[in-house]
Amino acid sequence: MLNNRSIGIRSLSLVVLMGLVTASFWGWLFIWEQSLFVDQQLLKRYLLYNEFLLIGILVGLGGKRRESGPHSEFVGAVRRSGRQSLLGLFAVFFVVFAVQDTGASRSFFFSYIPWLYITLLFANFMVPKCLAAIAFSGEREERVALVGTPGQAREFQPWLERKNSLGLRTLGLIYSQPLSAGLQPPTDLPFPILGRVEAIDQILKTTTISQLIVLDWTLGPAPLQNLTQLCEAAAVRLLVLHDLNNYFNHATTMFEDDGMRFVGLREEPLESPTSRFLKRITDLAIAVPVVILVLPGTTALVWLLQRLQSPGPIFHKQARNGMLGRPFQMYKYRTMRPDNSNQARQATKDDSRIYPAGRWMRKLSMDELPQFINVLRGDMSVVGPRPHLETHEELWVRVMGRYVIRRFIRPGITGWAQINGFRGEIHSEADIRQRVEADIHYLENWSFSLDCVIIVKTIKHCLFPPRSAY
Repeated sequence: MLNNRSIGIRSLSLVVLMGLVTASFWGWLFIWEQSLFVDQQLLKRYLLYNEFLLIGILVGLGGKRRESGPHSEFVGAVRRSGRQSLLGLFAVFFVVFAVQDTGASRSFFFSYIPWLYITLLFANFMVPKCLAAIAFSGEREERVALVGTPGQAREFQPWLERKNSLGLRTLGLIYSQPLSAGLQPPTDLPFPILGRVEAIDQILKTTTISQLIVLDWTLGPAPLQNLTQLCEAAAVRLLVLHDLNNYFNHATTMFEDDGMRFVGLREEPLESPTSRFLKRITDLAIAVPVVILVLPGTTALVWLLQRLQSPGPIFHKQARNGMLGRPFQMYKYRTMRPDNSNQARQATKDDSRIYPAGRWMRKLSMDELPQFINVLRGDMSVVGPRPHLETHEELWVRVMGRYVIRRFIRPGITGWAQINGFRGEIHSEADIRQRVEADIHYLENWSFSLDCVIIVKTIKHCLFPPRSAY
């Protein structure tokens, strides 16, 4: 299968990369410090540095960013080589300082940086191409035919071009539309049309196709089963493009459980009890100190400011919807005058309902501190989608039906939407969509490290409030 070809080339390329880096390390060391080769103790130290250089480079193999556009392979190799160089040298310098090696040649290491980068760039960009050209030439070349529509073939063409290095050669397109459609295939495709799917049996016999890739899911079960039997009989590899995202008009995920395979609409990391336990421990670790040590002092300060500017209740309670739509009372320091008759209306800039100290508290997000009580009670989490008034939710659901997906997890004091600038007053439907998409992104990509990033950035926003904070 194609993935085995890719994995094999990556594995071989990694072995060659390790060898090239090792050769460049010792070659440059010989050129720069020939005298070191007479001292066996120093050579053992440099052998250790070589090992940690390779370890750092292996760590630098990570990174999920996928480049696109012209010269994407070269741009990706440039980025990957830079990352590997930094991590490799960091590992070396860490060992040098850890063992307090005063005899290590700093000039060698710094002079080796450009040579290391050039070696890695060559290994990341040229070596896979050379290995693939050797491994997948001649009889190992895959002669590919596509089954689908011209539009699907055009969308698939960039992937085929990227896989040329793995020996894929596109022979043409087998048109999947039935004859009764009365449609004539266009002639502006980058590869020829071999015929229609009804004649697939004859096409397989008269061409040198070695792999068939089906792009069109609308063929249905019976034609796909027929293609399977014909390809097996003709020794042709069959692949079907996973196009469930278009089929459902939604991103999908596949998983297996107890022997059964399922298609779901999203990953939900917080469905794991371990993840939920870790998140709850984090909530308590933050909320308990805040409630015990911070809230008494801030409550006294707010009470004093309210007595001077807007006497009334210290706290403002509002009914909000929590996880799975369960209602709860959310606490805030009151920042508006007690005679406010329209609490559902959003706060605006220079809102006359907000007393002066309340404006300052809102800007610094100090009015949100009582929500740590909600965190202790289990109504909320420190990080999660912000809970909204029920009247606002009804409006937002009409704008974006996916809004209710946010209810799969507890609402939060801060969230991914807030640290990305989606906070404050709503001005348009686009604002609603951006906030909802950010919240769903958090639900689908939760991790402990993501929570930590959000908390740190929230602290930064509290100290340096954005313009939308009012």
